[in-house]
Amino acid sequence: VECFLHVYSNAGLPNAMGGYDESPDDMAQANKVFFENGWLNMVGGCCGSTPPHIKAIREMSESYKPRKLPDVGRPKMWLSGLEDLKVEDVHNHLGLPFLNVGERCNISGSLRFKKLMMSGDYGTAMDIAKKQVEDGAHVIDINVDDGMLDGLAAMQKFVKIAVTEPEVSKVPFMLDASKFEIVLAGLKWCQGKCIVNSISLKVGEELFKEQATLLKKHGCAVVVMAFDEEGQAATEEEKVRICKRSYDILVNEVKFPPEDIIFDPNVLTIGTGMEEHANYGVDFINATKTIKEICPYVKISGGISNLSFGFRGVMKIRESIHSVFLHHAILESGMDVGIVNAHEMIAYDDLEEDMKLLCENLVFNKTPEATDDMLERTAYERACIDAKKKGLTMPRKPRG
Repeated sequence: VECFLHVYSNAGLPNAMGGYDESPDDMAQANKVFFENGWLNMVGGCCGSTPPHIKAIREMSESYKPRKLPDVGRPKMWLSGLEDLKVEDVHNHLGLPFLNVGERCNISGSLRFKKLMMSGDYGTAMDIAKKQVEDGAHVIDINVDDGMLDGLAAMQKFVKIAVTEPEVSKVPFMLDASKFEIVLAGLKWCQGKCIVNSISLKVGEELFKEQATLLKKHGCAVVVMAFDEEGQAATEEEKVRICKRSYDILVNEVKFPPEDIIFDPNVLTIGTGMEEHANYGVDFINATKTIKEICPYVKISGGISNLSFGFRGVMKIRESIHSVFLHHAILESGMDVGIVNAHEMIAYDDLEEDMKLLCENLVFNKTPEATDDMLERTAYERACIDAKKKGLTMPRKPRG
């Protein structure tokens, strides 16, 4: 453990009258095991202990050395719910060095969750959170942003209930909101070390530093979006520039621990038919590699479902695109974290070869026909779904 350890025990268990009967010598002997094993840096006494008890413990401990702290190594992001989680040591259920952040407790990511929150059915909403953990989420994203909902009250209530559910609260939370006061409200009710999503320079440097200072005080990790006063970063150059500027302010001025910074360089939608969107996947993957190189110890995250919005309604197509994107972003550029639906994720090696080729062409903008080819495949997969439902003959698969 990378911190000092302190034991201050009672003078035994309380008796029937609420007093404590352990003598100074007995209490010192009971503490001896801690000294012999080199477990402590500080020792004292609590209920029932008196100056003679403390003296006996001090005399017992004099011949022992205090615990040596572990050697300082590479800084790591260390999160916790009821259980701790070192992000650098995590591999997801597909074997990738990647932290799955469950997206289904997000009003924007799940229609079912939205309906439950709007109706105040927090009990059933907890079932969604539990299912995500069972399906492989290492962290639960909580977002209650909606114009028809009191976001501050909903965030507080959800977190208050969630921390009482061991199967949910054993993992860290990602408190996700567009308004800083909403994430702050959730943060005050959150045990362990969570992630706040998000802050950015779009509010200006002074407010950005003020928010970061407050989050540092609460000891949480933070997602920093690639936005500044001029807007959202779309190109590789903009992503790198804004993230480096944010890093320098956070680390050099706010003194925010760099290992607790997660940059989100904006996963944007590809396959829209608009030429200016075609390179968004490449720009993210390339920017990720550069940001990891010039901003030591940071993590890179993104909302993966954004990538395939153009193919809504056909999950096989969407998750195939995500699989190819994540394979390259993680293994080649060092992406660490993503907001995903863990249950639907597809392993890269499980993709059909023709599907893999279509996705590679689309994600890396390899051919001008990439979007049209994927739309044709999407129409085929949608026709297959309809045929299965109606018991009809399967349609003919498109070539290429």
